[in-house]
Amino acid sequence: MKIGKLSGALVAVLAMGLTFAGCAPSGPSASSSPAASVAPGSTASTGGTYTFTDGVGRQVVLPKDIERVAPSGPLAQLVLFALCPDKLVGLASMFDDSQFQYIDPKYKSLPVLGNFYGNTLNLETVMKANPQVIIDIGDVKQTAVSDLDGIQQKTGIPTIFVNMASLDSIASAYQTLGAVTGDTAQADKLAHYATTTLATVRQKVASIPASARPTVYYGQDNGLTAAVAGTTHSAVIDTVGATNVAKISQAAGSGTASVSMEQLLAWQPDVVLFAPGTVYGSVATSATWQGLTAIKTGKYYEIPNGPYNWIDQPPSVNQLLGIVWLANLLYPTVFHDDMVSQTQEFYQLFYHCTVTSAQVQALLAHSTDKK
Repeated sequence: MKIGKLSGALVAVLAMGLTFAGCAPSGPSASSSPAASVAPGSTASTGGTYTFTDGVGRQVVLPKDIERVAPSGPLAQLVLFALCPDKLVGLASMFDDSQFQYIDPKYKSLPVLGNFYGNTLNLETVMKANPQVIIDIGDVKQTAVSDLDGIQQKTGIPTIFVNMASLDSIASAYQTLGAVTGDTAQADKLAHYATTTLATVRQKVASIPASARPTVYYGQDNGLTAAVAGTTHSAVIDTVGATNVAKISQAAGSGTASVSMEQLLAWQPDVVLFAPGTVYGSVATSATWQGLTAIKTGKYYEIPNGPYNWIDQPPSVNQLLGIVWLANLLYPTVFHDDMVSQTQEFYQLFYHCTVTSAQVQALLAHSTDKK
């Protein structure tokens, strides 16, 4: 998640929210933190609290024992749900009915807090939820320090940022989060999965000659919104060594760009991926889409989805399973993973969900080679 500039309206809402201070702990602000000279991520103890240096260098006083956590937005929610779901005092956004196929229904009882960078924060709900810390996770923008300080000073709740700007930062982010929340055993498991998955896939991909690596197009919406090469939305494609044909300028910060069918026909990608719920089901009978050899020869697939898209939306820890899936799809002579067991392992670890073989087959229904 990119950290955005707080809107004037949101600042006003936060200021009004001070009237609800009796519903929440009187947490320390950055300006009230005791002076400490600590390296990023290290701590200095003071009684039942300690000074934590977050991912943008802010020193924030945190409780040593944390049992109540609020996510800053949907991406933080996904990351924290894998680590400490029962410590979440609320959700940035409620899971929908399709997601509850994989998420325990007990989480329906959590309040919706909103996204404090999407101008949807319900401050009264946050105060009543009484978190000990608000955690923001993602990549950094220039306004990060002032934005986070503003949230913390207005709410009185310690607010920290943990960097998870790329797939390679997932493991270290979980180690940091585990130290903050006390869930070190689960953090170790999540970090180990991320590190091992990336290393294994990259090692095998390195043995594949460039001539055997396909070109790929990933289309969203009507199929003509392209995930741009080199962005977080293309991270799965890039990691498995394929060439994303959409080497074009992205729409401001979105990681995507609109393309024409003429451009797509000129690219003629070897493989086409479609976002879930878009045009996958109609391209086989479309004269326009049949102009792509990949469509005519059946080399097009719908990305598995549940509870999240395996490639992006959001581009986060869900991408780790997407990497395993896409590597096996593109290089069947090199990768021989059992995707049923791979999916079951991932869902148990990250979503705390036991999925059956039938459920996995349903997830992969449009995501394997056509017979």
